[in-house]
Amino acid sequence: MLMVSSATAHELQENRATLVLRDKTHISVTLYIAYSDALYQTLMPQRPFASFLLIYSAMKPEDLQKELLRAQTRFQSETRIYLSPGPGREVPLTNWVWPDVKQVQTMLQQRIMAAMVDPNGHAHDTPIEIRADANAPHEITAVMVKFPEEFQKVLVVSYHPNQVWADSKALSPEIKF
Repeated sequence: MLMVSSATAHELQENRATLVLRDKTHISVTLYIAYSDALYQTLMPQRPFASFLLIYSAMKPEDLQKELLRAQTRFQSETRIYLSPGPGREVPLTNWVWPDVKQVQTMLQQRIMAAMVDPNGHAHDTPIEIRADANAPHEITAVMVKFPEEFQKVLVVSYHPNQVWADSKALSPEIKF
């Protein structure tokens, strides 16, 4: 029974994106990315991963911030949303929200500690949340997405939430799923 409950509580570790159509022209994008892997592939792919972890986890915060900005600029330029049909109608992504330098440095340090405790293990990061918005000039009915190569495969979940008001004195309208 304990194994069953722990299996259901285990969060998907793969890279994923959630696209939510907030209104007819606005999509909020939330990415959950294995960030240290993506940073490694962007900032130091020519060296072993362990070297990357040691160097970047020990950097001064201001130096790490410069490196993170370099990677984030690349990730932003390579993440695209296109109105369907065709990739000619790109919707720009704005309002990016990235993890702060302290959060990233802590994550890198934790990854080193996990490797020291279990050198043969396959430690994974908790996916880091990254947010952005896409605002189209007209109604969005379908989109296509493209992610940076460093994100590898990304599971995309999309939905348009339905909203109803529920009066405290009456039964709500029927809520369908």
